[in-house]
Amino acid sequence: MSAPDGEQLSTEVVHDRLRKAILRGEFDPTIPLSQVQLAARLGVSRTPLREALRMLQREGLIDSEPNRRVRVAGLSVADLEQQYASRVLLEALAVRLTVPVYTADDLAELRRALAEMTELTGRDVDLWESAHHVFHRLLRRYAGERICRLADDLSDHTERYRRVYMAEPRAWSAAAAEHAAIVDAYAGGDAAAASIHLARHLARTALTLIAQFSPEHEPAPVREALRLVTAGADALTIADAPAIRPPPQSSGGLSPLS
Repeated sequence: MSAPDGEQLSTEVVHDRLRKAILRGEFDPTIPLSQVQLAARLGVSRTPLREALRMLQREGLIDSEPNRRVRVAGLSVADLEQQYASRVLLEALAVRLTVPVYTADDLAELRRALAEMTELTGRDVDLWESAHHVFHRLLRRYAGERICRLADDLSDHTERYRRVYMAEPRAWSAAAAEHAAIVDAYAGGDAAAASIHLARHLARTALTLIAQFSPEHEPAPVREALRLVTAGADALTIADAPAIRPPPQSSGGLSPLS
């Protein structure tokens, strides 16, 4: 992540590199970040680094402490359920807007993205994550610029949770089946079915992680978002489905609601 010798990175580039590192889980949320070490690692002065950290703080990815120390914001059930409830609603809308105007070329591109994810299943989570990002972008291709921008941001912020989920081998097969069902609905031109499959797909990730890390917690935002998309009956189906259990919680895992 360091810069070439003699090259001074802009605030935007520093922000982008740090953001990607945070979303990939490269920093331990329990350990304060050393700005001196970060500046040396990136090959930049403290000024662009401080500005980049302020930008990340506004995004909710960095927490600032009274003594001016900063650390990566930890994963939490509260954040997880709000992020995924928002994704369920927004991306279901995006699918409803996109499917009616999808073309044969669009569908072929979507199938190629699915094939790439299938090829990477269980092998390389970083490459799979890139393909997965492309796949979901294609699902909302015609939803409109602002909706797509909001959905991109939410998808980025849930990457840390998605990586925890995908650490369980059985999650790969579940995700593959859910992605295939979405593509089948697109192929059939069924916007309602596609939105329901997508909502179930997103909700399963959230509900599985919540069941693992805070089993006593009632994930009302996710359940209600799913109910709104699937008209109630389907929400109960996914909510009652057996959870895929991720590995035991590490020091950087999810924090229950207080």
